[in-house]
Amino acid sequence: MDDKDTQKIDVIMKDYEILKTYSTITSPSVRYNLISIFFATIGIIISGTMIAIGNGYLSNPSNPAGKILSILLVFFVPIFCLAILYVWLGEEQRMMRIGEYLVLKEAAVNKKVGENVLDWETFKRNKSIQYPEILIIAMFLGLSFGFSLAGLYISLDYFTGLYCFLHLHNFTEAFWIDFIFHLSFGIFTCIFVKRNIVSIEKVKK
Repeated sequence: MDDKDTQKIDVIMKDYEILKTYSTITSPSVRYNLISIFFATIGIIISGTMIAIGNGYLSNPSNPAGKILSILLVFFVPIFCLAILYVWLGEEQRMMRIGEYLVLKEAAVNKKVGENVLDWETFKRNKSIQYPEILIIAMFLGLSFGFSLAGLYISLDYFTGLYCFLHLHNFTEAFWIDFIFHLSFGIFTCIFVKRNIVSIEKVKK
């Protein structure tokens, strides 16, 4: 191996180290931070709801706290859940793209060296776990569905407000509309993951 090949390997390895650091350290940190921000926000909302219930704000239909809380749970929390979910999936897609690129770099270095000196990304694809994406999707959609139902239930006392705005007549109707929406969104998200995050089965093998 001449000096020119050595220089090429040095450049490849520098690129490899930067991207591997992002893939194994930075990207997981970003995703963990997203989860932390999400649960902190949800915790604040739950605390505010408990305070409102404890102080009797929701027992009085004339109190605007009930309407505000209903709108918060029906609209803000689901939108927030779905937004964080797709930001998380976007970071997952970025990490997988980096992984695919690193596999090519490993193959290039191994070819020049003449032996398998780099094989982390290849190994990871053979041993990688597949459940995180499913759990994350289920968690965010489940919380979105649960909070929206809670908001719709609370808004029963404000029928002329939120229910009329949504053209709903009772909680059963609201439940099924909410369920169908989240089920449809869940199916769409699974299709999105399969097509745009380069298919879990393909990438992780």
